[in-house]
Amino acid sequence: MANNTFHPFPRLPTELREEIWRFCLPHRVSEMDYPIDWMVYDSFGPKPKDKLPCSLISTSISNARPPLLATVCRESRRVALSSGNWSSVLEEESGSRPLEANWLAANLVTREYWQDPLRDSAHLNWTTSYEADLGYQTDGHPLDSLVWEAKLVNGSASIMLGYMSDSLIEREPFDKPITWQLQSLPESCRHEQQDLAALRLLPEWLVVVRVVVIHLDFTQAAKTGLFGLLGDKFVQVVDATLPLASQLYKLAEACESRASAVTAAQDFARMPANDMNAMVKRVALKMYFDHELPKRMRAAIMFRLCTKMCNHSTTQGERNILPRPGGTR
Repeated sequence: MANNTFHPFPRLPTELREEIWRFCLPHRVSEMDYPIDWMVYDSFGPKPKDKLPCSLISTSISNARPPLLATVCRESRRVALSSGNWSSVLEEESGSRPLEANWLAANLVTREYWQDPLRDSAHLNWTTSYEADLGYQTDGHPLDSLVWEAKLVNGSASIMLGYMSDSLIEREPFDKPITWQLQSLPESCRHEQQDLAALRLLPEWLVVVRVVVIHLDFTQAAKTGLFGLLGDKFVQVVDATLPLASQLYKLAEACESRASAVTAAQDFARMPANDMNAMVKRVALKMYFDHELPKRMRAAIMFRLCTKMCNHSTTQGERNILPRPGGTR
């Protein structure tokens, strides 16, 4: 058989077609809770909603829907339904969820969301600022609950840098070594031991240093190839050292710079990836007084695709000059 022979997709063996459909399924971030936009952008002084770069909850809602593969045809839908399912952090797991993992918060995702156990990773938006302003009502613990959710999927999880205490996020060169000797844990940090115990339950953590929103219509976003094969990876937590992080950064900057009007400009100033990793490890060490924990943590950037274009309006002419992933037009 010649290599250049074309085989129409419907004539391929069923097993091969299903494997192709599965290859199109997105690897997404499964959020336990909604991000609060004014806390993400300004934790200590809420701004008017019309002065924020994005209403982040809209990206969470888009991210919680079934993958686009479920709408292509009956065969692709069958594959999607066999790979994922509707879930909820509030549902009972046959009574097996331990008390410490039964955590509730004011911004918890209470509606059902789509989850793919083989491909998704778990994420917690909750930080110390959320706790101060929103509080939570439960006997459980946020990180124990996150670890439980992570083990329901592929064992991967991420948290916000602010979870480890906003007060410890210093603005300094974070590659400087800590010169003081670590002594026994001070009494003031005893309450952090539950956090530390939970963090030790997973071999690695991605720690989100910042959130970047990309405002781009769905068709153009899908064409970039940066949001999954079908463009339905609306929320991504990307290791800061990966080329994908730089590509998404450039796309976000291009989308905003080409806009004819911007409600609130985002700050695209970048910290070198090595400095971000050093910052994450330094904060973890200062917070938990544990030499091994920082080795499990890597800095990450959260990119959120907002197709509602809530931060700016883009003309048809502007849409066509957005850079492609390779940097060319």
